Amino acid sequence: GGGGGGGGGDRCRVRYWKMLEEEEEEGTAGLHRLSEGERVREIACSGRHCLILLEDGTVTSGGHNHRGQLGRRNQEGGAQRGQIQALEAQTIVQVSCGREHSLAVCNQGHVFAWGAGSEGQLGIGQFKEQSFIPKRIDGIFKVNVIQVACGHYHSIALLKDGRVFSWGQNNHGQLGLGKVINSQASPQRVTSLEGIPLAQVTAGGMHSFALSLSGAVFGWGRNNAGQLGFNHVGQKAGQFKPYLVAALQSIGAIYISCGDEHSAVLTRDGSVFTFGDNTYGQLGHSPTSQSAGPQKIDGIDGPASQIACGSYHTLAFIFTSGRIVSVGRGHLDHVADCDETQPLPEPSALPFDISSLLSAHDLEGIHVKRIFAGGCVNFVTTFAVPQVAAVTDVTLSAENLQKIGTIDRTSVGRWTSVKLGSKEHQEAKREIDLIFSSAACLTGSFLQQSYESPMRTSSINVDLKAAKETFDELTRKDWIAAMISYGLEKHLPVLLSVASYREALSIFLLLPQCSVMHKAGKCVALVIPFADAVNKLSRSSFSILEKCWSSLQASSLNQIVKMLKKTVVCRLQGWRYTLMETQNLKSLLNMLKKLYKANLKANCILPINKFYIEEITNHVDISTDVSNWRWWQTGIDSPEEDKCPAIFCRFPFVLTWHAKIQVLHTDSGFRKQDALVMACEQALQSRMQGSSELPKLPIFHLRVNRKNLVEDMFLKLSTVEDCNLQKELVVEFVGEPGIDLGGVRREFFMLVLEEIIQPDYGMFMYCDSLSLMWFPSRPSVEKKKYFLFGILCGLAIFNYVVVYLPFPLVLFKKLLDKKPTLEDMKDYQPTIGRSLQYILDCAYDDPEKNPDVCFSIPWDNREVDLIPNGSSINVDNSNKHNYVDKYIDYVFNTSVTEVFEAFKRGFYKVCDREILQFFQPQELMDVVTGNTDYDWIKFEKNTVYWGIYEPSHPTIQMFWKVFHELSFPEKKGFLLFLTGLNKVPLLGMDVLKMRITSHATLSENHLPEAQTCFQILFLPLYPTREVLKEKLLMAISFNRGFGKA
Repeated sequence: GGGGGGGGGDRCRVRYWKMLEEEEEEGTAGLHRLSEGERVREIACSGRHCLILLEDGTVTSGGHNHRGQLGRRNQEGGAQRGQIQALEAQTIVQVSCGREHSLAVCNQGHVFAWGAGSEGQLGIGQFKEQSFIPKRIDGIFKVNVIQVACGHYHSIALLKDGRVFSWGQNNHGQLGLGKVINSQASPQRVTSLEGIPLAQVTAGGMHSFALSLSGAVFGWGRNNAGQLGFNHVGQKAGQFKPYLVAALQSIGAIYISCGDEHSAVLTRDGSVFTFGDNTYGQLGHSPTSQSAGPQKIDGIDGPASQIACGSYHTLAFIFTSGRIVSVGRGHLDHVADCDETQPLPEPSALPFDISSLLSAHDLEGIHVKRIFAGGCVNFVTTFAVPQVAAVTDVTLSAENLQKIGTIDRTSVGRWTSVKLGSKEHQEAKREIDLIFSSAACLTGSFLQQSYESPMRTSSINVDLKAAKETFDELTRKDWIAAMISYGLEKHLPVLLSVASYREALSIFLLLPQCSVMHKAGKCVALVIPFADAVNKLSRSSFSILEKCWSSLQASSLNQIVKMLKKTVVCRLQGWRYTLMETQNLKSLLNMLKKLYKANLKANCILPINKFYIEEITNHVDISTDVSNWRWWQTGIDSPEEDKCPAIFCRFPFVLTWHAKIQVLHTDSGFRKQDALVMACEQALQSRMQGSSELPKLPIFHLRVNRKNLVEDMFLKLSTVEDCNLQKELVVEFVGEPGIDLGGVRREFFMLVLEEIIQPDYGMFMYCDSLSLMWFPSRPSVEKKKYFLFGILCGLAIFNYVVVYLPFPLVLFKKLLDKKPTLEDMKDYQPTIGRSLQYILDCAYDDPEKNPDVCFSIPWDNREVDLIPNGSSINVDNSNKHNYVDKYIDYVFNTSVTEVFEAFKRGFYKVCDREILQFFQPQELMDVVTGNTDYDWIKFEKNTVYWGIYEPSHPTIQMFWKVFHELSFPEKKGFLLFLTGLNKVPLLGMDVLKMRITSHATLSENHLPEAQTCFQILFLPLYPTREVLKEKLLMAISFNRGFGKA
């Protein structure tokens, strides 16, 4: 394998050494010097020919030419070194040699090929036996080639945009195209490396490698001797597509060189790892040692800066000492003329020497610049002036490689400062188009330099903050923003077709950081294909991406979420019901769903409400959406998924709290309507049949006795049919005339719950007078009552009644099947919660110092062991987390299993579990107990005046002055007086519209009156503000049970 491109402008001497050939005289092997005066850039050599590239771009060749590999005619035998005239007009920047073919790359990015082509290794479109004159490979590469590498009978090219092409023989998978692919006479794209920002491609005899910028190594081709670095050679005798070499993940690889059946890797810290065939010690280990996979050469006395492999030997240059370490097949082996067609000799029985090919005194006085190896020949270029050979000037192997296009501070400065219409402007446009059409280039621009494990699948390897700042800086220039937008729109589907590796998939993290993806005019054209690409990822690719999402900072994850939400809103604003529009919307929602799940797995990096789309209720008919959802759930006559409408109830995580309330109420309304329709059908059927049987009422008529309210209620609920629970609830108090239009119902729930939650009733326990209530571990009432209590709470939700239930939030978490935590204990019992936190925070090094803390707790007036024999087991560092978990689990789960499960069964006998799962615990709590987002100014603005009253009326002005002077509890008491509730309605203050009127029968001696069903306040004409305040406070205080908070 030859060296890479690049190289200094110093005048160099070139020296070479060659292993002894059987037919040569003894003096021909060893160190020699080529003619002086030539400035050499690079040398490539195979077993029987070599190419020397000079600094001015001239190429000379020497060696055997029977297949035209020297690029010169009529030279079939051994040939003296001479210039390749056919390349005279080109400025060549890199050369490479196969066994009998050659490649060269010019400064315009064109590739020229010559020599043997029977296996297609020339890439000229035909299996030509030989070609003596270099021929340009046309019609394939639309982007400049920056690197080429030759195997024995195959070739590889790396393009400026990061794509890799291969051609030639594929008997062992060395092209990386797949198992069923035959040899190729023209370059073929290696799609398995798409999107990976590569630093190098190289080839051995019949195997190939690609090295990423972050140090990941991918190998493919023949692996008979373990030359690909896989630990299990037998399992990977041949690899037909690029495969990550796991053993090299964490070493920080920066350069790879290959021999016939062995490979060497140079790392950032100067170590050299070798693997493959070791018959002649070419791995730097004794040929008798057996080791699978890459092994570090330990005998090197310093960090290496360059490596090079010949067919069966390896070189490494130690820049600190100026020494070249050389191992493998050498002059002691007496090999015949480096002819690979001849059988190899047996391994030398001599003692193994880490530097068997070249002794230290051979390089005495020589200041090495670069080393090259191939076949049985090695070359060294040297500095002309000894003083130049300082450590800081020694060229690393990797630094001579041409690099793929990336964005850096220099290019940003150049692009943003060019004059429009200038030559520099045109060049900048080409560069921008190249980079923003390539996932590899974009990812390579923002790679974070971490070499511990470059291909780990659980963390981020791109700097998203730097990417966002760079994109923001670029897009401030309108012409650059337009270029990026055009480029992304044109290339996005291809841009996102990347390999299943973390580096490649980083493009899905980078693009949302670009402001172009968020612009209203372009987001639809860009984000929908982006979402489509994510949804079409393979399971393995998506698993990697999901882990990356879960590792993001909240700001970066929010960028992706905001991009998708904005595009959803854009689609809804211009909605046209077509199959394409529907599919696009579902694609966006499906990607949002994937993000939402990843966020949950990461313990909510982003708050759940960041996924809510506030504009949904403005553009989506919730009633229709719920109807479509229920129809879709039945599976009856439902179309194929592709033809199914976009149903937001299938994506409840985007619904706001108000939207969820609308869904809940709409579904309840549908169920009540179904009951009404059914009752009408039964009545009609009975009439047609002449039956005297009365149809079932379309309501749930609950007739209760106020004097024995709770027990009567439990009795009626215990006998009710299940079908009646999901009908409109109408409450009647025995002996009290009147129609229940909502007010009676609200009073019923207020009165019955007020009695049930009292400590004296005995259904619930209170740890102290200020604590919230919870289920008892030893209930004093029959368990059936908890089931009926669950039905009662379910009826309140189903009939839109907000009730007072002083439960902690953990009740609603358990209803939604979420696990209680220490935070729930802090909410329910702050003192216990703080104590448990203290135990976790403190070090319990000496259990004797904490004799009072053991696995036994006082609960519900008795001592409870959390584990068997818990009272004798002290808490210490090793078990304190288990202690806290057991404590929480006992209080919220174990101790109340039977009564809570009974309550839960009753609750879900009325309520729809699927819809309640839409809510977060705090949201469900607000549904049951109301929210406290009071806005008294809005309350005044929403008020409607009837009869003699208007906003400017003196009595009205007095009323509002008095109202705003009331204390907070008094204002809540007024709400209770007016509406029957002291909480804000579920849909907020906007739906709370008080109507103020007078009444002919009311005088200043009367108190204000309220009609809670319709939120009407009857306000007499009071003479003064003092009288009005006195009467209003008396009206508030006279309400039975009012003031409960």
